[in-house]
Amino acid sequence: MVSRLVVAAAVVVLATASLTAPAFAGAPAGASPEAAALYDDYPVVELVTMGVGALMWERHGHIALCVRYANPRRDACYNYGIGDFGNPGPMIWGFFRGTKTFWVGKMRPGPMLDIYRRADRTIWVQPLPLSDEQEQRVIARLERDILPDNKHYAYDHFWDNCTTRVRDVLDEATDGSLAAMTNDGGDKTYRRLAREGFYGMRVPLLITDIAMGRVTDRKPTYYERMFLPDYMREAAVELWGSQPVVVYQRKGSPPLDDGPSGRVALFFLILVLTAPAWVTRLWGRFETLGLSFALFFPVVLGLALWILAVISPLPYVRLNESCLIFFPLDILLVALPHGLRRKYAAGRVAMLGLVAVAMLVGVLTQPLWAELFWPLVPAATVAFLPGRAR
Repeated sequence: MVSRLVVAAAVVVLATASLTAPAFAGAPAGASPEAAALYDDYPVVELVTMGVGALMWERHGHIALCVRYANPRRDACYNYGIGDFGNPGPMIWGFFRGTKTFWVGKMRPGPMLDIYRRADRTIWVQPLPLSDEQEQRVIARLERDILPDNKHYAYDHFWDNCTTRVRDVLDEATDGSLAAMTNDGGDKTYRRLAREGFYGMRVPLLITDIAMGRVTDRKPTYYERMFLPDYMREAAVELWGSQPVVVYQRKGSPPLDDGPSGRVALFFLILVLTAPAWVTRLWGRFETLGLSFALFFPVVLGLALWILAVISPLPYVRLNESCLIFFPLDILLVALPHGLRRKYAAGRVAMLGLVAVAMLVGVLTQPLWAELFWPLVPAATVAFLPGRAR
């Protein structure tokens, strides 16, 4: 939802803002007569949404609020999706820790829209028929948000992102009109909505299975669904009748609406990665090495998931059913004496069996069937597979 290109362009944009021509004067080309009439009485608040891009963090679209004035040199756009993408380590760590590593920036409309044109992302503009008082409320909130003490916030993909910030600005200015909408929120869960942006990208799709906990298996309300730009654009049509005007159309291939999940491929990859555990045991040579190789990835993954579950305030990181499957303590399958090793392995097999039953009956909701085999194969090998007689 945030654009890496924004960071690279920000310095140039701010340095040349006073010299830059507006993206368009008056109503955008193609606007309906009703929308065009709004530009007879400035200021005009525009909802601007952008389609998907090629990069992983561009796959759910983006959004901004722009304000147009009678003097085009005053025009400004407010972008809540800025982060330090040139220094991703601290930004990612801050995301998981819930610290304020994202911020809102004020930009000229022309340079901002050019960023998304260069990235070949469709751009929609919707002038909103707000009252004079509502427009002033929006402008006051936006100007307040860009102040140094206010502009930073802790990004959350579902409940506090660039789109929910825009939604809340409009909702506050219109006395809760968006929150009061009673439209059907649909049958898609947060997880499914997140996955739709990643169709065609197997690794991100698998990450949504492993790293997004059970709270994302809830269906959002219509208001909550506005965490995605497409649904915020739809809500603006429903509430204000403001039809989106396409000011740039993507020239590349359209985004996919379906695709392989990667789960079958992951299952066969897991079988390959865990095969050294039972192959070396049957062979009777290099058993410790084979078992260590089979355990390396699930143990490291388990360590990462458990650390994040402890330190992160994000609910979908803390309440993660993957932590029931991936245990850093599985290193004991190598480290313990043989007798204790088999007892621990039998216990882990029993635990994973209970997890499977809970998944089968719907108590556990994350789609982790392939992942279940990652620790299961090494544990079952130690617990039940007899070694080669010497």
